[in-house]
Amino acid sequence: MIKFIWEFHVAFENKFKHMNIYKLLSVVYYVGMAFVFTGVLMHMSDLPYGAWCFGLGALIMFGIRLYNLLMGKPENKRVHSILVYSAFMLLPGTWAMLTHRGYWIIFILLTAILDSYASFRRIKK
Repeated sequence: MIKFIWEFHVAFENKFKHMNIYKLLSVVYYVGMAFVFTGVLMHMSDLPYGAWCFGLGALIMFGIRLYNLLMGKPENKRVHSILVYSAFMLLPGTWAMLTHRGYWIIFILLTAILDSYASFRRIKK
């Protein structure tokens, strides 16, 4: 799995040398966050594809955070692990939305708590 991610990273970097990979990852990450936010609003408004929109954003966020954990500096591993667990909490939230359970908000709350904790940890550049 790690080898696949590294090969993807190298191939992507070679293809788009003029574009900074970190800028691209940031844009994709913000798109994922927008999908999560839009999915929550759609689900609260009882629109049919809100959970799917939320799930797509959750997968994007989980993927970017996992990439940061695997490719980041070793001294930032703890902060990135907290962020991966935080993004992982959105995936059961998606399942709860899809199965019409009322406790999907608990998973969002857990994500918010973990993200808040991680925001006070310093990421070394």
